[in-house]
Amino acid sequence: MNGIISFRNATVDDALFISRGFHTAMLLDGATEEKISCFAQNICVREDVLYSWRNTIIAEVDGKRAGMLTAYDGRNYHDMRVRTMALVKQHLGVEFPGMEDETVPGEYYLDSLAVLPEYRGRGIGRKLLQQGIEKGNALCLDVTLVVDPVNPKARKLYTSLGFSHSGTLFLFGHDYEKMTYTKNNP
Repeated sequence: MNGIISFRNATVDDALFISRGFHTAMLLDGATEEKISCFAQNICVREDVLYSWRNTIIAEVDGKRAGMLTAYDGRNYHDMRVRTMALVKQHLGVEFPGMEDETVPGEYYLDSLAVLPEYRGRGIGRKLLQQGIEKGNALCLDVTLVVDPVNPKARKLYTSLGFSHSGTLFLFGHDYEKMTYTKNNP
């Protein structure tokens, strides 16, 4: 039942899957299919936003999409965030005032990770993160991510991969822990 796990860069045809993954990663599981489809059509198909298909790696099990990781170079983050958050406001009807930049130039930021429920527990999330680490390292950038302090399971996974505390950021209305990958960690 494990199947063959493979990874590929997303295409524009993955926009709906990426939208579902974004909603899962942001704990918006109650979103309607209409909202998910609207988000895909207005955000994920674009090339100039954070949650673009261009910034996403797809995990497949036996050729079926199982998970995704959206990650990107922090070099153009601020401008993309402004554009993306304006679209998110239109989509979700909410703003996030006072939000700090999650990443900066010199970093490769692992933004949104999601694995479909039927594929969880197989190490796909870990392998997607490893794909992101490899890509960031290949670009000679520091690999970073943030974790919600109320999610110790995620923090444990990140620590096991070699991430360690590197700061605190105010995002989406509360503080998150920023973590940076260190090659010397386990």
